[in-house]
Amino acid sequence: MSQRFEAMWKNKPLRHLSLLAGVTAVAVIGALIAVTHDVRDVRTQFVPVKLFAGLDTKLDRASEIVVTLPRGMQGVDRLVIDRSPDGRWVLPGHGGYPARQDMVKNLLTGLGALEAYEPRTARAEWHRNLGLLAPEDLGSATRVEIFDDKKKRFAAMLVGKIPEESVDVQGQGMIYVRRDGEDQTWLARGRFPLAKVATDWLDTDFLTLPKDRIERVTLWSGSAHPAIISRASPDDPNFALENLAPGEISRGAPVMNGIANAIAEASFEDVAPEATIRFPENSPRVVISSFDGLDYTIVMTGSGTAIWAKVSVDMAPDLSTDKQAAARELVAQSQARFKGWVYQIPSELSGILMQTKDVLTHEGAPAL
Repeated sequence: MSQRFEAMWKNKPLRHLSLLAGVTAVAVIGALIAVTHDVRDVRTQFVPVKLFAGLDTKLDRASEIVVTLPRGMQGVDRLVIDRSPDGRWVLPGHGGYPARQDMVKNLLTGLGALEAYEPRTARAEWHRNLGLLAPEDLGSATRVEIFDDKKKRFAAMLVGKIPEESVDVQGQGMIYVRRDGEDQTWLARGRFPLAKVATDWLDTDFLTLPKDRIERVTLWSGSAHPAIISRASPDDPNFALENLAPGEISRGAPVMNGIANAIAEASFEDVAPEATIRFPENSPRVVISSFDGLDYTIVMTGSGTAIWAKVSVDMAPDLSTDKQAAARELVAQSQARFKGWVYQIPSELSGILMQTKDVLTHEGAPAL
């Protein structure tokens, strides 16, 4: 023995303290090994299971979907999607306007297939860290609930944060969730849409009128000086201003084509029952005539960024007899879609549709 070790060994209190430290170190190392082994064992043994066992067999009973959205100090918003008597999904908050059927279907089937991939914390005080604190408690979680036709809830969960590695090796999305009413949280795996704005659930295509069907557009129809752009055939790539007065020169095909492009690509921002919006008699009107014999009339009202439009569809009065049967069918389909509704259109679109003839012409040499 060295002199230092021999002196320490003869010092009885110091000897006991050293032995106790050694025993403690061995115990700590043993505990760490045991915990590590237990964690690995749990992860190894846990097999992903459906978050809602048997839900995929009950989806035909779904009659209402309620999405509760967090709004911080402003409380919460509730988005309700109902199944109408004819089987379509609609948004009661928008007068019963049809929802995007594909999105609703993907949400339901996605919930039915959602897997509890790995368990996470079951401590309620840690829910906030995963974005799973309830929206009513100033949390950031979104609640999704499914009800049957008797308003009985048969599936409900809270959706939280998306982890950094949000896609697994199979291309499935990963997200933190917990079943409503339970503290246990999960890293879940699956695919389902969860739009958090009501209008995201709407099919916001406005006219669904492809450019190759557009023959003529009359801006400020019914006024003393309308602006009429047209082309001879669907193969003609350019529209021209056809009612030029002496001394007026068109601003050129790119400007006229921009009007047709805006109509073909038009979308709306919101929708409401027609009875909720008043349209004065002198409201601006636009008539779009198609090569297959339909006239779409858009009437607009409002101001600033809140421009509302209603649409009616009729068969062109001069349509040849051989085209009338097909046109009547298209008119009926369109009327069924537009009747009873008004649409809030983007300010960019309304600005294009409300152009006057003097805006589309200028004085001087013709545009090249």
